[in-house]
Amino acid sequence: MRRSIVPGLALGLATLLTACGSAGDTGPAPAASASASTAITVVADPVTAVRQGFDRSLEQTAKLDVLITAAGHSITMNSAVEPDTGRMTLHMKTPDPVTMVVTEDAVYIRQDESDGKPWLKLDRDRLRPEGQLAQGLDFRAQAGILDGVVSAERIGDGRYAGVADSEKAIAAAGSESQRAILQRTFKVLKQKSVPFEATLDAEGRLTLLTYTFDTAAGAVRNELKLHSFGEPLAISAPQASETEDATADVYRVF
Repeated sequence: MRRSIVPGLALGLATLLTACGSAGDTGPAPAASASASTAITVVADPVTAVRQGFDRSLEQTAKLDVLITAAGHSITMNSAVEPDTGRMTLHMKTPDPVTMVVTEDAVYIRQDESDGKPWLKLDRDRLRPEGQLAQGLDFRAQAGILDGVVSAERIGDGRYAGVADSEKAIAAAGSESQRAILQRTFKVLKQKSVPFEATLDAEGRLTLLTYTFDTAAGAVRNELKLHSFGEPLAISAPQASETEDATADVYRVF
């Protein structure tokens, strides 16, 4: 096994989770019916509109682009997701590149250029629920502050600005494990209020979210873009001949 990918991926996921927080269920979201989507298209209250925007973006397939900047360094992540199945692809630069393909039952990680098969396979049911990889696979984690939105106002066509409260986001967690994740994540904040800006499209879907965490180590700027809603995605596992199973040492990390 190529050991170089493990610490790089672990560092990237740790930074990603610290910056973004975690929200929502860790499993795939059920696909919304057309009638349900239509019923919530128009939302008068800006706070409700912003809170609902991310879930509405994930009623269909979507692509997500994440940029996290801190202390002069950046992490980029580009994902394509099928919310109704939990399948996704992910390309992360931490700054070293990492590529993953996620199916319902496995995670495949593209390895470095040394000898051996190009993909490492991990069974999802063997990942530690509290581990960085299992948490990092929750694409809803990228908008973890939204459940704590306490104020929002329209500042333009589809654009909103407001404040999220980290304590309210923690209180809104759906389970004790999610609450523990948020408490650990938001512990680095110097203040509980997090200013944000969000853009919603005509269907009420979140297309852009930016916010900055003020921490003792400095500011962490987060930018999330969502696009390509409803486009067909080709997400499939690598050929078995190109994969090798993760060792017990890898599972101990993740």
